[in-house]
Amino acid sequence: MENLLTHIKNIIGIIVKYLKYSVIDGIIIGAANYTFMYFMEMPWKIAISILMGVTNLVPNFGPVVGAIIGGVVLAISDVKQALCFLGFTVVLQTVDGLFIKPKLFGDSFGISGVFMLIAMIVGGGLFGIFGMIFVVPVVAIAKYLIKDVLLPNKNKKD
Repeated sequence: MENLLTHIKNIIGIIVKYLKYSVIDGIIIGAANYTFMYFMEMPWKIAISILMGVTNLVPNFGPVVGAIIGGVVLAISDVKQALCFLGFTVVLQTVDGLFIKPKLFGDSFGISGVFMLIAMIVGGGLFGIFGMIFVVPVVAIAKYLIKDVLLPNKNKKD
């Protein structure tokens, strides 16, 4: 029973770590967005940047919603700025999806960034939005279960 509780505690720790790094990724996206909007002298930079950081918590779908809302708000005052914002958002989300998230989540769970990127693509392909959201903690939990539960003696140094 004690072993089971230890494993449950470790799995909960993995989920908490995933949530923590998701928030960190959202902060990175919000800060990058704010910096861009500041230098481009765009209005509503604080509100739109917070929106982009928060919507970034939902992989793929969230940033699209944030970009549409931000683009519409900016288009009310200046269509060129709205288009510039949308272009930057596409570039930023590409960098986030290909480099930042795989590196951030991969390093925090001891899984290579390339493997995490592949897992995100496969998870999204198989299970859609839910696959994208849950693939990182599922892979991390699977790694823990294989390494520490199923094959614990293989990982101990003699």
